[in-house]
Amino acid sequence: MDMNEILTFVGLVRRSGHLAVGADDVAESCAKGRARLVLLPNDTAANTVKWMEAAVERKEVPILRPGMTKKDLGEALGVGSCAVAAVCDTGLAIALSKKLEMAELTAQLEQKLAREKRRKAKKLAGKANTSKRGK
Repeated sequence: MDMNEILTFVGLVRRSGHLAVGADDVAESCAKGRARLVLLPNDTAANTVKWMEAAVERKEVPILRPGMTKKDLGEALGVGSCAVAAVCDTGLAIALSKKLEMAELTAQLEQKLAREKRRKAKKLAGKANTSKRGK
């Protein structure tokens, strides 16, 4: 897969509002259970890598190192450089994993998306019967 295409897609994810950028935001989104996929450029500092590995460990968020630099990722996101970013939408994480041709990760994310849809449907079904109008 062409790295420019992947970086363009990551830029679109940023514009959609489903991307946490920077170590603090990524660690917070992991702690709150919003992060679905973490991107680490190849030239990220070792301390930052250790911090992100610790942040994603409890929530079992996959970390990807797709072969880009901090400068490449930063330019795609409209900042100078970026050491870490996290995709916070399951559908967009699936699309990115497909672009990176990672079949096993795609399957895991699709299972997570199916669980999310079931929970949402169950929650909506529970709310539908609470109205007292029309009785």
